[in-house]
Amino acid sequence: HEKIVGMLKGAGLEYKREARLDIAHCRDLPVSLVFLPAADIATYVGEGDVDMGITGEDIIAESEVDVIELMRLGMGKCRLSVQAPAGSTQDPRQLAGKRVV
Repeated sequence: HEKIVGMLKGAGLEYKREARLDIAHCRDLPVSLVFLPAADIATYVGEGDVDMGITGEDIIAESEVDVIELMRLGMGKCRLSVQAPAGSTQDPRQLAGKRVV
């Protein structure tokens, strides 16, 4: 989050986000920032509801919308993990033959 805020400020997009509001207007540029859940950003961009978005490549792939990647920002990491109910297993090999989603 802080890296993106720094990147926006470095690009001259200085804004103040009021508490409980999902939109902020830049002070010196005719730009409005819309704050959305990460899972919704690619959909909003793909449907033309916003002009540009910053989100993870995994979110773009999962959204199945038609967007183009303008720039890789080189930050953030997507990690995959194997999950099971707490206390049910200690070793992923114990999941062999189980229902996995």
